Amino acid sequence: MIKFLRRTQPEEPGVSEHALKVYEGLKIPKTRELNFPAIASAVRKKIDILQNREKKLKMLRTIATLRMPWVPVVLFDLLDDPNEEIRDIAVRELARRDDWPVEKAYQRLGRPPWYAKSAILKILSRKKCGDAVLHIMPLLNDPNVDVRRCAAEALGEIGGLEARALLVRLAKDRNLYVRRVAQDALDKVCDLKFS
Repeated sequence: MIKFLRRTQPEEPGVSEHALKVYEGLKIPKTRELNFPAIASAVRKKIDILQNREKKLKMLRTIATLRMPWVPVVLFDLLDDPNEEIRDIAVRELARRDDWPVEKAYQRLGRPPWYAKSAILKILSRKKCGDAVLHIMPLLNDPNVDVRRCAAEALGEIGGLEARALLVRLAKDRNLYVRRVAQDALDKVCDLKFS
């Protein structure tokens, strides 16, 4: 194992002293080329080891400030974390970035847990990814209410004819909350208003 960041490396603009301290403790497998999944795994282990909630969140916020190519991989992996605060940080930061793994996100929508699906839908919603509508369609029948609700919100933000058609289906959902969100989203994307 080697230390991932060393103080001898040139500092990235905007990287705090705290960020360097955080990464001195990360250990990754020794390889010639950077292995992003290995780095993500090492960071995830470090986060899981931390017992103090505030330290854990501070570390995540620090990671999010870095503009290294492995950071989106780490943030994407954190969408599977059961802790809502951790997922919220990952969602917020991935939504701000242009270098996030969108194709991997589309593939990830088909697997549990439900909270990871909801987190990805929140990112797609904030980024207004028009091509996401086709990938959201299978989630209209998801057994989890929150996934269907997040799908309605995302479709409302994305807009377009395909999104409207799916929102009409969600407006007839068996769950009251999903129907309300779908109706609000329809009101937002429809050009015609009926009174």
